[in-house]
Amino acid sequence: MVNEDLQLFFWNTIYMFHHAYFLNIYKLYGDLIEVKGLVDASGQEIWIRNAFTLLTTILLVVRFIMTFAGLTACVVAIYPILTNSMPDMLIPTIIVQGINDVVLNCYELLLGYGVLNYLFPRGTAPFAVLLAKMVIKITWAVSNLNYYASHHNRLFHLSKLAIGDAQSFRPSHNSLHEYEINNQNLLPN
Repeated sequence: MVNEDLQLFFWNTIYMFHHAYFLNIYKLYGDLIEVKGLVDASGQEIWIRNAFTLLTTILLVVRFIMTFAGLTACVVAIYPILTNSMPDMLIPTIIVQGINDVVLNCYELLLGYGVLNYLFPRGTAPFAVLLAKMVIKITWAVSNLNYYASHHNRLFHLSKLAIGDAQSFRPSHNSLHEYEINNQNLLPN
């Protein structure tokens, strides 16, 4: 295995443990009950409290579903990482991580801004902390997505060249010169 493959396998394993830890229906149930109590403690109008309860519940349920999908996608991604074949099996991991780590984090940032602005207006310091945390999470997620996407592109191009294994692709010195000769535009005499 190449060093890049080991790194990707390591990150994929960490993602699997992360998703397995947060895939807890009792934690989801406790969070859903806690949301109602925290939003009602704000003392705002009933329609604002109901709107934020609904938006937060949607975030929690969608994140739980995407955690399950992320665990499944990480398990599926083990095969192309270890064998350097079938790059299309990495696409579910890329899609799920894009939704779970980028889109839902942006949604959480907007929801956090709404909560700190409308339910508990305390100032800008808590929002600055939330913004810094979410920017770090989104930046890390995008860099991780780039890592998976570059591995997918490498495997895809190697499969187009009909090369079974990424480590076995070492062009000989003569084949490089053949490639140069074939791509030159020669004028007919």
